Amino acid sequence: MKGIKTILCSAALLAWPLGLAAQSFQNQTEASGTLNSSLYSTGLAWGDYDNDGDPDLYVTNWATAVSVPRNALYRNEGNGAFADVATALGVDVVSNSSAAAWGDYDNDGDLDLYVADFYDQDYLYENQGDTFVEVGRARAGIDVERRGSTTSVAWGDFNNDGWLDFYLGEYYYDNELYQNTGSRTFAQVLDLGVNDRRDTKEVSWADYDNDGDLDLYVVNREQENALYRNDLNAGTPAFAALATSPVADKGIGQAAAWGDYDNDGYLDLYVGNVGANALYHNEGSDTFVEVGAQAGVRQNNGVGWLTAGVGWADYDGNGYLDLLLANGADRQPQPVVLLANRGNGTFANVSNDAGVSGVRGYYTALGWADYDGNGAPDFYLTNGATQGSRLLQNRAESTPFIRVRLRGKTHREAIGAVVRLLDAATGDLQGYRQVLSGPGSFELIFGALAGPYQVKVSFPGSATAVLRDAVRAGDQVEIEEP
Repeated sequence: MKGIKTILCSAALLAWPLGLAAQSFQNQTEASGTLNSSLYSTGLAWGDYDNDGDPDLYVTNWATAVSVPRNALYRNEGNGAFADVATALGVDVVSNSSAAAWGDYDNDGDLDLYVADFYDQDYLYENQGDTFVEVGRARAGIDVERRGSTTSVAWGDFNNDGWLDFYLGEYYYDNELYQNTGSRTFAQVLDLGVNDRRDTKEVSWADYDNDGDLDLYVVNREQENALYRNDLNAGTPAFAALATSPVADKGIGQAAAWGDYDNDGYLDLYVGNVGANALYHNEGSDTFVEVGAQAGVRQNNGVGWLTAGVGWADYDGNGYLDLLLANGADRQPQPVVLLANRGNGTFANVSNDAGVSGVRGYYTALGWADYDGNGAPDFYLTNGATQGSRLLQNRAESTPFIRVRLRGKTHREAIGAVVRLLDAATGDLQGYRQVLSGPGSFELIFGALAGPYQVKVSFPGSATAVLRDAVRAGDQVEIEEP
């Protein structure tokens, strides 16, 4: 299998920490003020909406027969505590919200917010600094005529014109791609062949083939998933559906996440299902190999997980991406699962030792973010039950990490940018990340030895990479697009 490294083959790898559960997590939900209790929470999105350097948290909630909840915007106070400012800032949606995503759609330097509604019109909130103004349902910035029921949303500049577009996953109707016109409006795109109509649960943009444009993956429930390769040419987008690809997973699809778990410079794909999950290793040339069973991430002792959310992060700082599963889909309680990457193509279940399994629940989504600024990735879980959601703090104070924050020339978070961490002496690849729309923070975190390293950034649509030399463990690197 291309790119899979064995720990015994490199003296450098032997220096990585081998204690798979050296770091543990502490539940800080109530202390932080992010419990979101007695509510059926459906999703979340981390994003620094106020540009103060730390990630804030938006949580979507679902109305029930006994409650009509408001969504929450937890502003990070920078001291471990959060304040719910949703009502004050005008983003306290009262509806059946299914998902949310941050993105700087108007290129003014701050994050705007898209909120998907399952039964009604969606919302687009424009960030105006001290408040948000709704321009979606008001038809001031976008006219999304409700046809199906929106389940998911992802921002991505699919045509590399410098303006963020978005894609909607739908139940009971075609998925929808909206192109940003650059004049605070959007136009629906109907001629590119990505209007999938198979009860979509989740959508994600990622440049899986490293050709400089964002491709599209669609997770469908009880129907084949779809990978659409973006064949952008001279500014003209064209998508090709890779229907024969093995990533057309036929399980009861719930979620998916892209991450280069073996540091070979290609994004791999993990798919969460109700039942057996799947790990697709990216071999290049549009080829994927399903390796979930041999990697130890397919199911638990022969029993399938009920996975509703998945996310990659190097929680223990050993240089390899680990995998977190939010389980409890279809309202069948299961514990959270943390799978630690051994660095040889296999994973170990360290949930109990790391302190993340906790109470079994109906977990619906998860997102990684370094909310406390200590360099280590923490995570938040939403719960579809009344015990509330959970914020888990990574107690990895002594573990070295390198944090990379990008600032795009047009849209602020540079969605679609590629970051490579290179050994400064040899040029060998030590880590590969892409800035992608999703529940997790836009900040990229790499586990690291002492260094020095070189950080190499490729911004969307640019042929010239930006380099930052002499980077060492513990550094926070901020790079602006020239």
